[in-house]
Amino acid sequence: KDKVYSLHEPEVKCIGKGKEHKKYEFGNKVSIARSYSGIIVGAVSFRDEYDGHTIDDTLDHVEQMLGFRPSQAACDRGYRGQKESGTTKIVIPDVPKKNATYYQKKKAHKLFCKRAGIEPINGHLKSDHRMGRNFYKGIFGDMLNAKLAAAAFNFKRAMRRFFVLLEWLYCCFLCREGVNKNGEPPYPALAK
Repeated sequence: KDKVYSLHEPEVKCIGKGKEHKKYEFGNKVSIARSYSGIIVGAVSFRDEYDGHTIDDTLDHVEQMLGFRPSQAACDRGYRGQKESGTTKIVIPDVPKKNATYYQKKKAHKLFCKRAGIEPINGHLKSDHRMGRNFYKGIFGDMLNAKLAAAAFNFKRAMRRFFVLLEWLYCCFLCREGVNKNGEPPYPALAK
């Protein structure tokens, strides 16, 4: 307790992960919330807190960003212990009840498969958007790093969709002109 892990960054905490390959990490926790479509709608930085205690602050941040509070939040098993936060129902993967119908089981399975999609987003934020290593100083720097990484992820996703739309419009224009991307007629056999 109260150990200093870094002289130039005394706020750094040791976080026990309990995993075999990486027992401890140094830094801070970041809670990421994403919409059903995959857009990051909340990124909040925390000190070494239990995951279940961070959900209220994360949902408050999502409410500030979206203007409304989601009715349901699918979380991982680290958020056990809290069934709801305000008006939001917290759903955690578990064995379905014996009296659950086939429809209810499929609906829950689909929701938790969608929730599992946050794990690759966490990996991309760490490796592609510089959230794996923070170069900003202090607690404010930790908070800023999380928000900038989330914004970069959303911007990259939006630009990718924009370029796909642009390419589609370009192909439509070329087809209207009677040529393909290589400048040849689209159907050489019919061009004769």
